[in-house]
Amino acid sequence: MTAGTESPRTAESPRALRVVRAAQLRARATRRAIGQILLGSVFLVGALAFARAPDRAARDSVLWMTALLVLSMLDVGLGLRTLARLRRRAPRLWIAATAAWGVLSTLVVGFLLRG
Repeated sequence: MTAGTESPRTAESPRALRVVRAAQLRARATRRAIGQILLGSVFLVGALAFARAPDRAARDSVLWMTALLVLSMLDVGLGLRTLARLRRRAPRLWIAATAAWGVLSTLVVGFLLRG
């Protein structure tokens, strides 16, 4: 090689590193979003456990169930928002999915409280 020329591999190396780094960041964000959705599911299980408890009508139990349902909806919503942004599909669909999650989980807990 002469002093003024670069090989094609050297010229594309910074771009290739940016592409690899972007893929790594997307993978990390995807894992975090899935973790948030799982955490929201755990909060929902906690609310369901309070709804099945013997003292489920107590004021403290209802307060805990409400807090767990709100945290569940918040975590699931944030996870779905992150996934929607990563996939770049239907950017507002996560709002409807989060609302459906909140309504259905509230209905299930309400049904368990009455039964």
